[in-house]
Amino acid sequence: MTIQALPDRPDLDQLRRQAKELRDAARRGDPAAIARFRRYFQPELPVTLARAQLALARDLGFPSWPKLKAEVDRRTMDRTERARAFLYASVTGDVPGDHTVGAHRAVELLRDDPGLAGHDLRTAAVLGEVDRVRAALAADPGVAIRPDSASGWPPLLFVCNSRWHRLDPARADGLVATAELLIEAGASPGAAVGQEALSGYCSALYAAAGLANNPGLARLLLDRGADPDTPSALYHTAFHPDHECLALLLRRGASAEGHDALAAAISVRDTGAVRLLLDAGVDPRVPLPPQALGESYAPEPPTGPVYAAIEFDGSPELVELLLQRGAAPDAPGQTGWSPRQLAARRGRRDVAALLDRWGARDDSTDVDRFLAACTSADGDRARAMLAAEPGLLDRLTEADRGVLVDAAAAGATEAVALMHDLGFPLEVHSGPDGATALHAAAGVGAAAVVQLLLDRGADLEAPDTTWHATPLCWATVGSGLGLGRVPGSDWVTTVETLIAAGAATENVWVEGKPPSAEVAAALGSHGIGPPDDPPADSAGRPPT
Repeated sequence: MTIQALPDRPDLDQLRRQAKELRDAARRGDPAAIARFRRYFQPELPVTLARAQLALARDLGFPSWPKLKAEVDRRTMDRTERARAFLYASVTGDVPGDHTVGAHRAVELLRDDPGLAGHDLRTAAVLGEVDRVRAALAADPGVAIRPDSASGWPPLLFVCNSRWHRLDPARADGLVATAELLIEAGASPGAAVGQEALSGYCSALYAAAGLANNPGLARLLLDRGADPDTPSALYHTAFHPDHECLALLLRRGASAEGHDALAAAISVRDTGAVRLLLDAGVDPRVPLPPQALGESYAPEPPTGPVYAAIEFDGSPELVELLLQRGAAPDAPGQTGWSPRQLAARRGRRDVAALLDRWGARDDSTDVDRFLAACTSADGDRARAMLAAEPGLLDRLTEADRGVLVDAAAAGATEAVALMHDLGFPLEVHSGPDGATALHAAAGVGAAAVVQLLLDRGADLEAPDTTWHATPLCWATVGSGLGLGRVPGSDWVTTVETLIAAGAATENVWVEGKPPSAEVAAALGSHGIGPPDDPPADSAGRPPT
């Protein structure tokens, strides 16, 4: 069968029923159904609905169920439905149930239906269609501030959340001109919906600088009176590798979220962003707010900036910059360990030597020195220490044994093998998320470590203690987020290795945290697709 076999106006519900019927028939042993499965899957793989959907999609000429679904949507959506999908893709760079397409879904929708640009004020606003917006204002000046009934957003928020300055740089000037036109017509540069610090909150400057990373729009809003300390703006801007918006906010006096932004920059190991924040007066002597380091850190005590830089595997340059600007070399982290102890436990001899030069107290214990030998894969030294003190292993705490997880997250195959040889348990949970070594290795795409751990009996289905997710789920999410800094990260091989070992494939595609395109394709080859149902609308969220 080929793509021409798909009707001009296919019925997605009917296709879903066909997939279920194929699954059920194969489970009953129907020869024709089994033959269709074996065309695409090995006989030992279980018959699931996801694999039945993939088989049906491939029979119709599509590489995956999401691609088939996208084509069905394209053929059957009316203009209102297309506009809804177009808006969501334009302001989030994502589409529920269609993550493999991502932001380019907006481009495809507009290409297939150029009339979307004039569908309504919202679609004109996200595209920076200034003449269309001007015409709408002339017909009804009140639309400049009137909130959208579905999202609660006024038109200015559609402009400020738009990703079209990246999707089509030729539209960047139009977006700025559109925002200026709306402000002149009465829109507030401080426009916001929802409550600060709660899900659904969005403001114009937070969107322009922190989410869309659009310096032209951010500059306009500030010129027109937006508060540079608008909640969430500086913090989220610090995550972007392009520092133009960050520098702009700092020049305009943003400071209230300075330490949150410093934590953000440290967590992504961005020395340039850290330098900008320190130059603007953020004091590195002040402990970092834990929630700014990530959701899992929120219950923990504040963390010293130097400790955080080591925790997130920052470079010696980053650590020294903090020390040069006055950060305390001994300020502890949430574990209570000093930076010197953490550097020893992570095998960061370069950072330990740097701390020594800056006068850090060497409070490392014999346990720290043993763990340093382990993480450095210095087997002779580690075994000599155990021979000198046979009870050393028994003195290790759960947190001490967690260095195995840290080594796995660093892709340190030899260190992981050594620690397991010495008696470290593979099932130990560590870190703010409560990951096992297999979670950690899978999350950063350390395929060699994953294989080693599986060969040594690591539990494929062990949940972490925070998200209750499996290692395979960590691999899919990690691929999309680009977790870690392991040279040669290979999430596709990691995913294939876990699936080949028998990992369960349910709930491994997390809504809002999709895998990379390469991993999505690998998952699709196994009949594993994204969640099919989009989230419900609610005030303050982008239109869906």
